[in-house]
Amino acid sequence: MTLRSLGLIVAILLTPGVALAQGAKSAADKPAASHAIVTPDQMVLKPLIPGVESAVVSGDPDKKGGLYVIRIRSRGEVNVPPHWHVTDEHITALEGPFWVAHGDRFDAAKLQELKVGAHAVVPAGVRHFDIHKAGNVVEIFGVAPFVIKYVNPHDDPARAKQK
Repeated sequence: MTLRSLGLIVAILLTPGVALAQGAKSAADKPAASHAIVTPDQMVLKPLIPGVESAVVSGDPDKKGGLYVIRIRSRGEVNVPPHWHVTDEHITALEGPFWVAHGDRFDAAKLQELKVGAHAVVPAGVRHFDIHKAGNVVEIFGVAPFVIKYVNPHDDPARAKQK
């Protein structure tokens, strides 16, 4: 072994010790990230569309690029007109029946039931429509922003509020 090789090996072995002596912290010294628990009574339900409420479980559905989880609950049967999202939508049925289908026209014959525990992924840009039955709860997660774009702009409830 040459003197040059021995010097290189010693430098490699001493680098972590020198860094720690200068104030750098090793990964083992960093506190572990904590986990968060959200209980149903902590969730604040707000109107999403007429007859449907949503609550943020985690993240910020408006902050581009961040992960989010929201819960959606129906107070009655609600037909959601054809719409799409700018990011993928992951849907899990938690309570009661939820029906969804792909297409840019509402066609009840195409609807498929998501039974409790079922999961669906609707890719960004895919036109779809759904029916929330009374009391159903679905959880949606994805990468923000969570935006609803209606195929027919006249179906957008926000547009009705502006008039």
